[in-house]
Amino acid sequence: MTLLVAGLAGFAMLTIEILGVHLLAPYFGTSALVWSQQIGLILAAIAVGGWVGGRLAQRSADARRSAAWCLLVGGGLMALGVGLLAPFANWILPAGLTLDSAAAIFVRGSFTAATLFFVPPVLFLSMLSPLLVQIRAQERGPGRAAGEISAAGTLGSLLGVLGSAFVAIPWVGVRATLILTTLALLVGGALLLKRRATLAVALLPLLLLWNADPSRTANLPEGATVLAVEDSAYQHLRVIGFADGERWLQMNEGLDSFQSLYRPNNLWPGGYYDLFSLAPVYAQFGTQVDANIPLQAWILGFGAGSAVAPLQLGLAERELAAVGVEIDPLVMQLGQEWLPLSASAAAAVQIVVGADARSLLRSAPLDLEVILLDAYARQFEIPPHLATAEFFAEAYTHLRPGGVLVINLGTTSAVQSDVGFVARIRAGLAASFGDAQRMHQVPRSRNWVLFARKELAFPALTELVTLLPQGLPIEVGAACLPGQTVEGVGELAKVVPFTDDRNPLQLQQTLEWWREAP
Repeated sequence: MTLLVAGLAGFAMLTIEILGVHLLAPYFGTSALVWSQQIGLILAAIAVGGWVGGRLAQRSADARRSAAWCLLVGGGLMALGVGLLAPFANWILPAGLTLDSAAAIFVRGSFTAATLFFVPPVLFLSMLSPLLVQIRAQERGPGRAAGEISAAGTLGSLLGVLGSAFVAIPWVGVRATLILTTLALLVGGALLLKRRATLAVALLPLLLLWNADPSRTANLPEGATVLAVEDSAYQHLRVIGFADGERWLQMNEGLDSFQSLYRPNNLWPGGYYDLFSLAPVYAQFGTQVDANIPLQAWILGFGAGSAVAPLQLGLAERELAAVGVEIDPLVMQLGQEWLPLSASAAAAVQIVVGADARSLLRSAPLDLEVILLDAYARQFEIPPHLATAEFFAEAYTHLRPGGVLVINLGTTSAVQSDVGFVARIRAGLAASFGDAQRMHQVPRSRNWVLFARKELAFPALTELVTLLPQGLPIEVGAACLPGQTVEGVGELAKVVPFTDDRNPLQLQQTLEWWREAP
């Protein structure tokens, strides 16, 4: 029984650590700082709990009874955390919050929520180990007892990690798994206490399953209706719709941001996606183009495919042959169901799901005309390995002369004066692409679209007007005005780029967004 309890406690603690972040995601996101805080707080709780448990084991007249109450209290506190997190988050998050001003609120809110709702149950569960050693040492001796309890707890932790990723998230659900884990802790405590009446208390967490998941409507934009909610191993996903038929695919905390965008009966998806139509214009300028050969493009961070139509529209009469890479299979499933591609767009793209963009790029042809990078690990975090000088050098080798690398950047910084993460990305590009860079700011947006061209220069803005296809949205034209455009590398020669070896990108991005918080 002691080994089973040790394994159960280890399982529960790792489940809280991992699924706790997923429970926070709809409200506070899952940025690198949120994950770091969660891991740090759980480790601190384990350390304090182990120290307190050791003193309790030394003083307790009945270690079995003390261990039972640790299970019961830990399970009860875990159930309270699952039930109270949503009301707490809705209370702490102000109405009308936007992504621009949310970073610091999310960090403070997630820290407070984890401290209130995840630390207490882990603290009590970590007190179990010394108590269980004390119980088992009576039969096995202290050394052997400590080894067996440690092994059982570690095995339970391993099952918690694997179970969270491969069973809980895809099959059971985050909230349901935490509730069922709570139930198991309370049942274990009741059995260890040997009081049948206590088993009735263990059934109380099941009442939480009767209530609808409150995270469905967390941070919901005004006028939106929730159409679908799913959790993947990578992120919390939600599809929302508006009265005019527009639909957004959102990740994690949602707010006023989207991962993919769908507008029925409109060729242009809108937002920063429309500026991707400049990529084929730039790639074909000053080169010998055979109109009968489709433009070869790779889209890294495919999402639901919102980038495909703008690439096609920027080509005018030429065809597109694209490969879309999306690491999260659930994104593709939701996209196909709720944000479907047009027939022409679907025919123009081959989609590869479940692969990392950088590793798959190594298999790409060496004569691509466009590589489009729109990959975000979380709401405002570009994956670090897709922002280094080494990655840009690799992308460079897969482009034909005149080909362009396109990057969507969400930033709050003044890119012309602030040496932030955007400057360091541009410096990394300069190592391969040199001064052949151009940035366009998306009107009424936090986004910039960055273009880097292999070997050839960009057309002058005055000439660009004559190259643009007919029917472009006015926002695309506005983004091509001199005041909305940043040319070349400028004074970035002394800026240190991100590299595979030294890459503080996630911290730098988070701190940048943090500065905008109230």
